[in-house]
Parts: sequence; structure tokens; C-alpha cells
Amino acid sequence: RQSAEADEVLQAGVEKLAEEWDEEVMPIHRELLGLQEIARSRFPAWDASWISAWMPPDESERVIPVGELKLSLPDLAGGMPENARFKLEGPIEFTVPFSLGFAERASLMIDGDASKAAGTINEVILRLLSSHPAGRAIFTLIDPVGLGKDFAGLMHLGDYEETLIHGRIWTQTTQIEERLAELNEHIEKVIQMYLRNEFATLDEYNGHAGTVAEKHRFVVISGFPAAFSETAAKRLLSIATSGARCGVYLLIHRDPKQGTIEPALAEALERACIRLVEEGDGYRVTSLPAGADRLLPQLPPKGDLETALVHRLGKASVDSNRVEVPFSSIAPPESEWWTQGTGDELRVPIGRSGAKKFQWLALGKGTRQHALVAGKTGSGKSTLFHVMITNLAL
Repeated sequence: RQSAEADEVLQAGVEKLAEEWDEEVMPIHRELLGLQEIARSRFPAWDASWISAWMPPDESERVIPVGELKLSLPDLAGGMPENARFKLEGPIEFTVPFSLGFAERASLMIDGDASKAAGTINEVILRLLSSHPAGRAIFTLIDPVGLGKDFAGLMHLGDYEETLIHGRIWTQTTQIEERLAELNEHIEKVIQMYLRNEFATLDEYNGHAGTVAEKHRFVVISGFPAAFSETAAKRLLSIATSGARCGVYLLIHRDPKQGTIEPALAEALERACIRLVEEGDGYRVTSLPAGADRLLPQLPPKGDLETALVHRLGKASVDSNRVEVPFSSIAPPESEWWTQGTGDELRVPIGRSGAKKFQWLALGKGTRQHALVAGKTGSGKSTLFHVMITNLAL
């Protein structure tokens, strides 16, 4: 009788497990098996026909592929069920796409061979450029060991729009310090002027900003920590700590032969970056468990195909740094024409400041009595005066 009761309890438990297996495990397995097809349709392999037909997207992709994970369910789960009731429809060893994800997990650090890491990073850069609207992903390239060799193919981008790659590849300690200082200032501006306590991330802010949306910025470093002074390391620590929510990300090749990293910086990079360690013909993803941590990286296009892609990306980015804000966004509606006064001060909107605010010209209070407008030819001085006069008239 006790044996029969135990069998009943066992059978009830098995039925409950079987229900969960059918409703939860099986759909996840089917979804995993279908991910590769989705990834290949969204991110086709590089070929000449795709490159010639490519057009900049209107919106940025939320993920950027790095490669394929080799997934072994027996290794991942510590074995597979022996009961025939618990059987999967499909293979138990297969590959799934592995990607960087915006906003928080789009930084990457690779430990290993420089040329192999450079290939992976170049692939990520080209995917970023082709998966963002024109000019919305820009790069600061740092290569003190190779003196620019690892990213030389990207220099064609500067022939079309130099802001895409910050003009050149930086190699000297003082240059590295200056570029990282500029990025720190940008992060400060984003936190203090744009995010404040209204938005959690730059992407959330950009959803409200429209034409004045901020770009994603990527710091690309080869041979780290070579040529990194104490000052540069501190500035990199700030970027690793606060950069992701402000749209500033890291793509780093770390070379252990170039020296050690301060513990605080090493810890910050470990938190900020997905870390890949070279292993055989691929990488091991340190944040994933055994059975799901083997990564086979995607390879960038080579030779003429790479050059053609870079030129195509460059041509699509010409004048992408130019932002036009329609006058209608700051002009008063007709129902409000001629309703304001200048008794206290002269105050007129002249543009957008951030996602929700106007930029005002305010004169006539305290020492605010005059304005000096300066700028090179073509920078927009005359346009500014037209906007001021028209809006004042309204």
C-alpha cells in the first residue's frame, strides 16, 4: 500500500514536471533553434550585392552580432533526462547568435592575440556603422602599439566625414589623455544637461529628442594598457563606470604583455564589458557557464570587399553631422502671435536645447544687454539672425 501511494506521488510529480516541460522548456528550445535564422536575416553575411544595395537604417539596432555560441545542453544542464517523456524535438548541441546589447551591455574587452582581436573588433565596428542611421555611431580609435595598423582600413571613412573617426587614429600618451578627457566632458554634459533625474539612459533621452538626438560614441583601444598614463587610466575608469548610460561604450583589446591594470580599473572594466578570452580558434565568454561559453567570432570582410563597404558607409555619412531643426518647432502658434511683451526683458526662443527645452536669447536684465555672435563662414550666423528677427516679430 505504501509502495502504491509512493508511486501515485511520483506519477503526480512526473505529470507536473511534464506539464512544465511542454509549456516552458520546449518553447525555449524551439526559440533558441530559430535564433540563427533571425540573426542571419537581420545581419546578412558581407557580400558585394548586399553592400551595393545597403541603405542607412532609420533607427539603430538594439543588438550587434559578435559571433556564434556553441551550446551543449548536456554540459549546460549537467546531463539530460532519461525518461522518454522528457524528450526535445531537435538537436541538443547547436549554435545561437551572440550579440552586444544596448544600452547596458554594448562594451567588449578581448584578451589574446592582437591580430585576431583586431579582426573581431573591426567586424563589430562595421556592424555598428551599418546598423545605425548615418553618422549616429562615431569612434575614437587608439592604437599605440600598431601605430594605427589595426584600424587602417577605417581611415577611408574620414575622407567623407571626419567626425566618424575623430579625424585620425591616436597613438601617443598625450593624445590618448586628451581624447579621453573630451569623452569625460561629454559624459558630464549628458548627465548634467540631458539625463538629470528624468531619463535613465541616453537611449531613453533620444526617444524624446528627435532631430537633436545624441550619437553613440565608441572608444576603440588596441594593445591596452600600452601608452596609458595614470591620468589616462583614471579617465578610462570614469568612462567604464558611467559611460554606458550616456551612450559611450568601449571596444578594447587587452594585451597582458603590455603590463598590469590597477585593480579598481580592472574591476570596472569587468563590470562594464563583456569579456572574451582567446581559446583555440575562438573565445571563451567569461560571464557564461560551461556548456554555453564557447564563442566562434564572425569575420570581417577582407580586401576589396572591406574597402567597398567602408566607402559605401562613408558616402552615406556625408554631412551626417549636420542637424536641421525646423523653425516650426520653436515658433509660436498663430493663436499666440503678438501676445508677449518686452517690458521686463527681451526673451525669444532660437533653437532646441535637449529633448524638452528651448534655447532662449534673453536680453534686458542685469548685465545681459548685448550679444556677440561669432563663427566661421557657413556655421549659421545669418540663419541665427533670421530666426531671431522672425521670432521676435511673432
